[in-house]
Amino acid sequence: MKKTTRKDRALDRRLLLASGAVAVAAVPVAIIGYAASHGWGPLHRLDSGAATNLHAWALSQPGAVRFLEGVSTVFDPWVLRTVAAGAVVALAVRGERRLARWAATTVVVAGALGFGLKLVVARSRPALPDPVSNAPGSSFPSGHALNSFVIIGTFVLLALPAIPARWRPVAWVVGGSIVLLVGFARVALGVHYVSDVVAGWLVGAGVLGATVLAFDTWRRPQRRPVKRILKEGVDPEGTRAASTSPQQRSETS
Repeated sequence: MKKTTRKDRALDRRLLLASGAVAVAAVPVAIIGYAASHGWGPLHRLDSGAATNLHAWALSQPGAVRFLEGVSTVFDPWVLRTVAAGAVVALAVRGERRLARWAATTVVVAGALGFGLKLVVARSRPALPDPVSNAPGSSFPSGHALNSFVIIGTFVLLALPAIPARWRPVAWVVGGSIVLLVGFARVALGVHYVSDVVAGWLVGAGVLGATVLAFDTWRRPQRRPVKRILKEGVDPEGTRAASTSPQQRSETS
């Protein structure tokens, strides 16, 4: 079994600090959740109006409801976490253990933060007449929205180095479309408010952004601009090396 090096411990510390920063930054999101669950006027009108209108639409579109329920099932947080766990194992097996650490930390922190916010805010789910779907637990933030943002974003960032440059924007468009579709499905099915979904996206963006920057600043002396990270992925050099030869793989792990 490979020993944990000083560099590994430095990465762990950076990821831990980034996770702590995100947890602190989640406080404003919890405040928004409190405002939403206690009937703050503008947010209440937005949430209730969208819930009512989309519920009326869903009642008239049983085929769309079945499709959106399928979307919610396929992109359920635990399904995504299971796939992410497989990706982490695959990264570790091919020698990219530190990249596996980053991916695992990102997914675990996102899940834990979402669960904690649900406990703190304890917002009830929408109560609609003749509901077309149902879900257990609290409403704020949307676990589907948060975890789909983080895990699909993680997958795209991991895949970018292996994708030709001209197709990378397509990967982001596809990933972003899935995230938007999942969020829409949760509101249209009447199991979340709009603010639940938006809060999930905000927390997800915070988690993913913080751990990506923590990994990038650990990996190289001079941090790349965010635009380059979005074009190249999290660790383009290590990913390409791991894809070529065992000798190069050992040098980058």
